[in-house]
Amino acid sequence: MPQGFGDSLFDFPVPPEVALRHVRELMDAERRQAAFAYGAQGRGKPASIGIIGGGVMGTFIAASAVRSGVPVVVVDKHEPTLASVPQRIAARLHATAAGMPVPPAERERLVQTSGDLAAAARCPLVVESVVEELAVKVQLLGELEPLLGAGTIVATNTSTIPLAKLSAHLRDAGRLCGCHFFLPIGQAAMIEVIRGEKTRPETIAAAIDFATAIEHLPLVVADAPGFVANRLLVPHLAEAMQLLTEGASVEEIETAAESFGMLLGPLRLLDEIGLDTALECAWTMSGSSADLVVRSPLLVTMVKAKQLGRKTQAGFFLYEGQEPRPSRLNPALAKALARWPQEPRRHTPDTIVLRLLMPMIQEATRMLQRGSVRDAGQIDLAIMLGFGFPASRGGLLYWADQLGAARLIELFGTLNYLGARAQPVPQLVEMARGGEAFYGRPQ
Repeated sequence: MPQGFGDSLFDFPVPPEVALRHVRELMDAERRQAAFAYGAQGRGKPASIGIIGGGVMGTFIAASAVRSGVPVVVVDKHEPTLASVPQRIAARLHATAAGMPVPPAERERLVQTSGDLAAAARCPLVVESVVEELAVKVQLLGELEPLLGAGTIVATNTSTIPLAKLSAHLRDAGRLCGCHFFLPIGQAAMIEVIRGEKTRPETIAAAIDFATAIEHLPLVVADAPGFVANRLLVPHLAEAMQLLTEGASVEEIETAAESFGMLLGPLRLLDEIGLDTALECAWTMSGSSADLVVRSPLLVTMVKAKQLGRKTQAGFFLYEGQEPRPSRLNPALAKALARWPQEPRRHTPDTIVLRLLMPMIQEATRMLQRGSVRDAGQIDLAIMLGFGFPASRGGLLYWADQLGAARLIELFGTLNYLGARAQPVPQLVEMARGGEAFYGRPQ
């Protein structure tokens, strides 16, 4: 165990100001690398952005653009949804106002709505943000492509579906990239920019310029189910649900995670994402690795009962109106848990945190081995900015380096009751043998 690290996973030898400086350096380096690698020119604000889908994420993307003075055209075929778009954009801008708010007259000038795909297709950049279902997205992209100009860029806001599947039937797959937005939960804004095998470099450059123009950090990553952030997030959330079935309470899980520094506990985060969306993501990703996601009958039960989280005012917690925090636990959870009894296991804050972090460390190590990311810094930025891993700990792999690979293997050994998914991946074993670290520093 490195000197200064106590018996608890909550102990941390690096002062917060040192860890935060490390994070700022990662962000600066990522901006430079993205611009250099793809020749992004910092062209400034796009002339306009077409956004297809007026739901939660569509209006969030629109509000992000409007806040930076970028005109948007929001398209949705559902008339009641479309009619409420300007009001919901205004509410989003009001809720996240920092500095000067966007005046009503300016919002009215910048926001257009339409039920016609052609209205979005006339913009130089079109962002697709419809439901996270492969068939729906493929059909939409097929309808959109004939309407596009020769130089139009298309970005999909998919959170897990590989671009290779989305672009399979497009005539020009080179114009398609991913722009995976994240709902803000308190840290700097980020977009995962996903490059497919056929995506042209100039497409990625345009996406980087777009992200920069609306003050989001562009994180350019490879095409794979779940990309980076969700490939780490979904196993984290699945582990929280597994802990529930072992007798850990909602309060114990949330308190342990938040005490460690997570901006939201995993069950609160599931409610914010939507349990149905989380289930779709889990199905998409479970086929790519047998050890990646532990399947949760509990999640399926909650979705079938329409307990979907904040969107239905009931998930793991109950919600009232627009209040930011839940009002109380959802009594329907106890009924759902009763359907899936398992042998109870005693848990402490340390064992809960270890269980929540273990699958992320395992998959992060695999991603580095596969070359899915450039370096450990990309992984740490993705989970800090994507779903709130504490920046005061420098990121998941920065934190893991303070323990050291040998100590991680020792800790994973206490989880042997989980079977193969808790067995340290081979690269981690090699790191322990060679005294290596994720950031390349000797331990």
